[in-house]
Amino acid sequence: MVRRLALVAVLAVTLAGCSALAPGDAGPTPADTVTPMPVQTDTPATTPTPPPGIAPNGSVSPGALTRAHLAALDGRSFRWRLNYSRTVRPSGDGTADATVDIAERRLRVDEDGSYLLTRRMTGTTGGAVYADDTGRYVRSSLANGSGYRVGGGDPDHRHYLRTGQTLGRYFPVDGASVSTVERDGRTYYRLHVTAPPSTITDGHAKQRITDYTATAYVTTGGLVRAVVVEYEYALRGDEVAVSLRSAYRGVGETDVSRPDWVAPPGGTATATASVPTTSASSATATEGGSER
Repeated sequence: MVRRLALVAVLAVTLAGCSALAPGDAGPTPADTVTPMPVQTDTPATTPTPPPGIAPNGSVSPGALTRAHLAALDGRSFRWRLNYSRTVRPSGDGTADATVDIAERRLRVDEDGSYLLTRRMTGTTGGAVYADDTGRYVRSSLANGSGYRVGGGDPDHRHYLRTGQTLGRYFPVDGASVSTVERDGRTYYRLHVTAPPSTITDGHAKQRITDYTATAYVTTGGLVRAVVVEYEYALRGDEVAVSLRSAYRGVGETDVSRPDWVAPPGGTATATASVPTTSASSATATEGGSER
């Protein structure tokens, strides 16, 4: 019995050796070191921390987000463009033409604080503002030509921006869907709203709002890169379509040149060029103002 167990043990060792070594392989010598195979592990995806004013549950604090937006632009050059339009289609027999009211702003800011602003609104005068360390220069289009005046004080473009007003008017404190998207290799927080906030619905008791959408793209640093708002409403028989688009571009890459119509330092201002204006219509557009 003992002899049979010994034979079984020898046979087991022999079979194990045959399965472990390839033909002609002498096996590792005592000096060889066996390196373990590396184990592949998944790298967990990291979710960026939302900027101030945005919570993952969809709540938005316009004040906190506006402050983060201004902080992201502080000391940096940029271009800002705002387009606001309102198209009114009168009710009745359908023969009346629709009227389109517009408000446009173009702002270029240099990193040294100088800026150039141009404005155009339906039914009113257009104009331009330039400011640098020598002063603030304003040109407006008047009925009898171009007007010009010079003001003092430190140049400050921030009070021309409408980002805070736009966020406060078109985005509710609660109810926005929040997601992250990738565009051109950058991560943005996307705020999307499909239900009009009380700031819109409370504008008039009898207006009926439809097809409301408001979308904002915010960088991880808090810059509100773009805002798009579209909706329609009916009031007093008229169908009105509203569109607002705001975009910031060229951050850190924008230069501002002194316009020709601005007097050189120590010189005399001569503004001869006129600012183009649009023809007046039955109503005047407002930049995010009341659509009553």
